[in-house]
Amino acid sequence: MNLPPLYPITDARLDLSLTAQIHRFGDAGFPLVQFRGKPLDALAQMNELRQALRESADKGGWPLIVVNDRADLAVLAAAEGLAPWGLHLGQEDLPPEEARTLPGLAEVHIGTSTHREEDWDTVPAACDHAGVGPVRGTATKADHSEPIGFEGLRQGCAALRAKGLAPIAIGGLAVQDFAACFEAGAESIAMVSALAAAADPSELLWQAQLARWQAQPPFRLGQGLLLAGSSGAGKSTLGRVLAAELELPFHDLDQAIEARAGKPIPAIFLEDGEGAFRAHEAGLLPSLLSEPAVIALGGGAWEAATVRAAATAAGFQALWLAEDPAHCWARVAADPHRPLAQERGVFLSRHRDRLRRWSQLPCLLPLGRSAEEFGRVLAARVS
Repeated sequence: MNLPPLYPITDARLDLSLTAQIHRFGDAGFPLVQFRGKPLDALAQMNELRQALRESADKGGWPLIVVNDRADLAVLAAAEGLAPWGLHLGQEDLPPEEARTLPGLAEVHIGTSTHREEDWDTVPAACDHAGVGPVRGTATKADHSEPIGFEGLRQGCAALRAKGLAPIAIGGLAVQDFAACFEAGAESIAMVSALAAAADPSELLWQAQLARWQAQPPFRLGQGLLLAGSSGAGKSTLGRVLAAELELPFHDLDQAIEARAGKPIPAIFLEDGEGAFRAHEAGLLPSLLSEPAVIALGGGAWEAATVRAAATAAGFQALWLAEDPAHCWARVAADPHRPLAQERGVFLSRHRDRLRRWSQLPCLLPLGRSAEEFGRVLAARVS
């Protein structure tokens, strides 16, 4: 289970509405946000959640939304075709195994909170991520458990990772704690107050990403890399920079397909159909995986089980270049060389459909940095 380095949580006590808070985080580059509506009543929470999920869907699924505590609201949203990405259930909430059986929640990612050793040993099988803490006391939750400190965080992260769960550090954390949290093994850091007060939340996310790369490099030196993500995310541009920095060959899968087919991609789609193009992808990729390299995939390539299996067999690390789909669309809109980027609504709908698969990968967040800067900084954390 892979998560972004920061896990922002909304705060209903603020003047800014919950929907507006989620909008703010999405615009700042956060791929994932937790919707916490307490102490608002159920109707007010549902109205906010519905609006937030609709706006996210209209924006290509960005950001993904996790519902805090309220399995009932998640079910209602799913019934409207607005199933959230995830559901967080505390110790006193509906048991995760029961939530998994509710209508529309079969594929929702479920997380829980853990506070002590007995919790780490008994995380329900329905969960794929869990909070660990509180590391410190926090004013946003007056009834929190006894703080566990960074040594407790280290123990909890190790126990959860041993079970295949992604640990999230929770409780009173600030930017100065980023390095210690990731060194302790946290996959992500949950934040409420510090992000709400930040003039530029994007900068905190960037600093968290740097700290996580320092403690947990996303790939090994000399390992082959696959860059997945939306058309227009910048995979080819970043791939060339990374290949040069890492002294590896670079391949653009779409360009390789054009060379093999002897015609441009629009002609392949027009004359042979998308199925033929996907067959080229699956058939050509194994030859590019024969030695370590940096490979930029087409936007839909990671959807294919054959592509994923070939990458795993070759020992390549696949990474998601997680760019705001609005930025992606702005770069490729109506590009005649991109047959699947001709209409905004269709483009964003396709992005939303593919997002679940991409979000399973370790993410790279450019956050407005140029490909040159981004590639150099990333390579320096590994070399």
